[in-house]
Amino acid sequence: MPNPNTNAQKTQIIEVLKQDYFPMIPQLQQNWTPVQHEKNRLSRSLAAFAIANLADVAPSQAANSIINGENDNGIDAVYFDRIQNFLWLVQAKAGKAPDMGDNKKFCDGIRDLVHRRFQKFNEGFSRLQQDVEDALDANTLKIVGCNVYLDGSLGSHVIKDLDQLRDELNKFDPRFEWQDLNISQTYAWLTAKQAIAPVNVVLTLEKWHCLDQPRRAFYGLVKASELASLYQKHNKSLFEQNIRYYLGTQDVNLAIAETVKEQPSELFYLNNGLTITCTNISLPPGHNQESTRFTLEGFSIVNGAQTVGSIASVFNTNSSISADAKLLVTIIEVGTKSDKIGVEITKARNTQNAVRDIYFAALDTNQERLRQECMVSNIAYQYRPSADNQDAITIEQAAIALACFSGDTEIIVAAKKDISQLYKRYYSKLFSNDISGIILCRYVRIFEYLDQIFENSRKAETETRRKNFYQHGRFFIFDILSRRYKSLINKQEFNLSQNDMTELSRIGIELAELIYTIAKSQFATDEKGYLAIFRSLTDVKVLTSAVMQELANSDNQSKNNNLPTV
Repeated sequence: MPNPNTNAQKTQIIEVLKQDYFPMIPQLQQNWTPVQHEKNRLSRSLAAFAIANLADVAPSQAANSIINGENDNGIDAVYFDRIQNFLWLVQAKAGKAPDMGDNKKFCDGIRDLVHRRFQKFNEGFSRLQQDVEDALDANTLKIVGCNVYLDGSLGSHVIKDLDQLRDELNKFDPRFEWQDLNISQTYAWLTAKQAIAPVNVVLTLEKWHCLDQPRRAFYGLVKASELASLYQKHNKSLFEQNIRYYLGTQDVNLAIAETVKEQPSELFYLNNGLTITCTNISLPPGHNQESTRFTLEGFSIVNGAQTVGSIASVFNTNSSISADAKLLVTIIEVGTKSDKIGVEITKARNTQNAVRDIYFAALDTNQERLRQECMVSNIAYQYRPSADNQDAITIEQAAIALACFSGDTEIIVAAKKDISQLYKRYYSKLFSNDISGIILCRYVRIFEYLDQIFENSRKAETETRRKNFYQHGRFFIFDILSRRYKSLINKQEFNLSQNDMTELSRIGIELAELIYTIAKSQFATDEKGYLAIFRSLTDVKVLTSAVMQELANSDNQSKNNNLPTV
């Protein structure tokens, strides 16, 4: 089954190839159309991108590996990785998977290279010939043939030919393997660059004790000043497994800061303390329970972000914190296996106080996937509440936009009644595996653009009922728009073009007027206001049916008007 996000992934890969590799990979001196030149440059850039990730080298080094052109003998890139002792051979297609003909050229080129028939290659290869000869002379060399392309999978005949090549070259010595680098792998390289590296820290615990079963845990005292230093160094990275970042100067946080400043010795008694999870905990030789420097790998504060942020705010203001300010810390070793214990600890330690449902979305791996996909195109998406949103798209914005363009009447009515229902009842529908970073961002951009237009219309109206319609009917207008203009809404483009905005503005205003006219007629004898109407699933279903029928009638009328006369 094809990945529903393939088109979005391809869009972002091409964007990165053009931005990072086109400057180093000019078009060939060929009498081609602009479209042919771009396709060729994309394929050569994709080959370089593959080399950069396979061999872990800079884009400029990878670009130097390109030999694609006339008489390349089916091989687009060659790179000898002297550190790993790998000879990487790449065939790249910035589109569909290579067919049997393309793959035959690739396999024959590999045979010629292995048997040192270098005369069959072009001048681009001669530039790298010495590297290839060094590789073929090396002991325990592994030759890897890679098909990299922007599609789902290789055909069965292609796989059969590659297996035959492997058996042939490994007859006397296992020196060759092949890799299928489809769009999933290529895109994984992009998002991996956006992943947040685990934090490793050294932390001093005083008067500590240990539990060994069922998993290791340590608890003891830590100085507030040391926590402030950690925050200065690592900032938000300390809270990557938490449900929230530091939320700034809220009342409870101001109270914590006040205690640190005015009553430092009372902090232990007035604060719940911190919970920290780690993948590994190490103690130095000769440690003692009075004071020990613990080495903590994969460190994350899963409960206590507000405490640490508040402590750091005091340090930022006063440049020092009393050594008497200490608090209780629990450190739990969760290991690296995905047994979900870390998530369970985070949930349990954060449900002892009132916490908004939206905060627990931070534990959903889909949210981190969406953040990474957005960051590939340098767009910040923030699913963990924070005092510092900057210009980021927030999960609150995303949830409303996804609801409005879900095509589900029940969801938009629920959103109008109580926005928290989007997280309590409909979260999995809205933030599904099918939603890509591009679509999430585009939905938010469309929502914000049209929402401002509708707000301007509301302000411009002088009639109270029309004002109320624009105030309370926006979600409904978005719902009808998403049902009727799917291709415009679901374009694989992050940002709105000028043509998009012109079209959306026209469509939005026309739909709003049509819906208002039908709603006015539909509920003419009803004394309910528009707030009550758009909160009623029954009323909204009736209105949806009437609006869609009117639009269908309009479409049929347009078709009839365009029929040729006899």
